[in-house]
Amino acid sequence: MRLGHQAKNTQSGAIVLRLLAVAVTMTSLLSIGASGQKPPITPNAPWISDHHTLERHSTAIPVHEAALDDGHVYSLGELIDIAESNSPATQAAWNRAKVTAATVGIAKSELYPTIIAMAAGRTYVNAQLYSMTWAVQDIGYFDTAVHLAYTLVDFGARRTEITAAQARLVAANLSFNNEHLVLIRQVSQSYFGLLEAKGLREAAEVSLNDAKTSETAAQERRNNGLATVPEVLEAKAATAKANYELQSALGAEQVEIGDLATAITASPLKPLKVEVLDQLRIPDKLDLSVQHAVEMAFTARPDLQADEARVSAAHAEVKHATSAYYPSLTFEGSKGWLRAFGEQQGSPGFYAQAPVYDATLELKWTVFDGLLRENRIAEAKAEEKGATDEVHNRQDEISNQVWAAYSNAATALHQRDAATALLTAAEESYSAALESYKEGVRNFLDVLAAEDALAQARAIDVTARTQVLRTFTDLDFRTGDLLANHPKGNNP
Repeated sequence: MRLGHQAKNTQSGAIVLRLLAVAVTMTSLLSIGASGQKPPITPNAPWISDHHTLERHSTAIPVHEAALDDGHVYSLGELIDIAESNSPATQAAWNRAKVTAATVGIAKSELYPTIIAMAAGRTYVNAQLYSMTWAVQDIGYFDTAVHLAYTLVDFGARRTEITAAQARLVAANLSFNNEHLVLIRQVSQSYFGLLEAKGLREAAEVSLNDAKTSETAAQERRNNGLATVPEVLEAKAATAKANYELQSALGAEQVEIGDLATAITASPLKPLKVEVLDQLRIPDKLDLSVQHAVEMAFTARPDLQADEARVSAAHAEVKHATSAYYPSLTFEGSKGWLRAFGEQQGSPGFYAQAPVYDATLELKWTVFDGLLRENRIAEAKAEEKGATDEVHNRQDEISNQVWAAYSNAATALHQRDAATALLTAAEESYSAALESYKEGVRNFLDVLAAEDALAQARAIDVTARTQVLRTFTDLDFRTGDLLANHPKGNNP
């Protein structure tokens, strides 16, 4: 018997040694793996990692971009529809609103009882000391029960928490609307920027043709002995300058195409065609007063409405913190069935079963908590005061923003009228100067001056027209009216 016990002990020792060897090996491998993850040795050079480390700790996210029709000419409404459907900013705001909606459901769940179905089994062997010997007991049992817990009275604690969660949901939904408002403005301004760049490019092309016409006139007069060589050279220089201005306009147009493509989450590498400036209706007057504009902003701006909803949420949180001063009455109970088997060494086993239940009605009232409730109420009131101050600050900002936007829109209308008159006068001046030069009445410097003035007048006219569109859109954005009255595309 002793030899048998020694053999068993030897085998057990060998097994323990093998387990220790495996543990040491695994620890070494983990240490080697962890040693590959080190910060840079010095701050003088960038961190260089191996390819496997990057694959293990990097998540490849595919590039998301809106699909465009290469041959379609897009209106502003269609571009806004594309942006709203693909913008990561609106998607993120939407998901934040969904998260907040879930918190409302979580708060409402406190109004209902909690019911838990339980089943538990257990078996164990233990020893009880009786006199000079140990009585070994083998016991097993299986318990099934249904447990119910419900708060009967809490003096409004749950209701105020639900009210606060609902107010936060309203704020999240309004913030989602504000993201749409900001996106619509961004797309609109990028769209008008592209229209302006296209208009300036077209104006530069016309100015280049004018310069070539003037150069041709100078060359003809030179061929007839009526012009000097410096006049021809000045004409060629004017043509080269006009071509330079055209190339700059072409580059600026490409930049604006990229900005608009980015605003609608499309690729700037693909063609993007939009309407021309001449096809758009330019507003010629303001249909509301500045007082009306400010009042509209106070009722329509989603960012202000979101701030006001946060004030409501903070007010509900004050009530929720105050409810902690009142007692709560809760009920807990369970009903089930217990089955058990037991056997004591040297005695016959036994089996028993019985229905079981328990019920507890608890009235809980916190008498003292180290001023925890007082501090929570003070915190909630400070949050409410801060939210109210943010509303007042937002109101001041809105008043100033609307006033500035209204003034800019009124100024843009006056500038548009002046630009139209300037363009008409410059066209007439250039035509008269060119004809007079051809007839030998005016010198070529007069032609060049009129030509340069006409090029500037064309650029001013394009800028003035797009500036009216920009300022009116900005006024609609500042009043919040842009969200309801922005141009429609294919969406209703």
